[in-house]
Amino acid sequence: MPAHQPCRAVSAPVTAHGQYVPATTSGNTVMSAGMTPRINGVLAERAVVGTAGVSGEISVARAAALAGLSAERAVNACKQVLPPDATLVRPVSLTVYVRSGPDFEHHSEVADGASQVLAGTFSGQLPARAAIGVASLPGGSPVEVVLTAEWATTAMADDR
Repeated sequence: MPAHQPCRAVSAPVTAHGQYVPATTSGNTVMSAGMTPRINGVLAERAVVGTAGVSGEISVARAAALAGLSAERAVNACKQVLPPDATLVRPVSLTVYVRSGPDFEHHSEVADGASQVLAGTFSGQLPARAAIGVASLPGGSPVEVVLTAEWATTAMADDR
């Protein structure tokens, strides 16, 4: 995908790429597995996040867009496991892993791409967040996102 094009998630069901489930619930909390930026099951980009001046690196802006795509997939995965009459209420926690070198310092800017998607999805509500630099991610992905959110059924929401 060219760097100038925004990433757009598709509404296709999120599937696992290994021996795990894309999301699971516990009480009124739902947690996604780590979501990489995939479109129709295919990783959108394999790269290290950096200055984009070095071969194999992508810019912070591109990585933020990919983090946004990963966050959209995390939201979709969470929605898939909810009861039919349930909805996501608010994001609780967001962890964004950024594949980068040891001198990279812009993790928060990359994670902002995921936060922007959540703010749009949850009417401006933002979760607590961690942005963590790592040496590698599955498939060579530049980012991976994990979302924990609160959910409620229509009946639960009426009781509030």
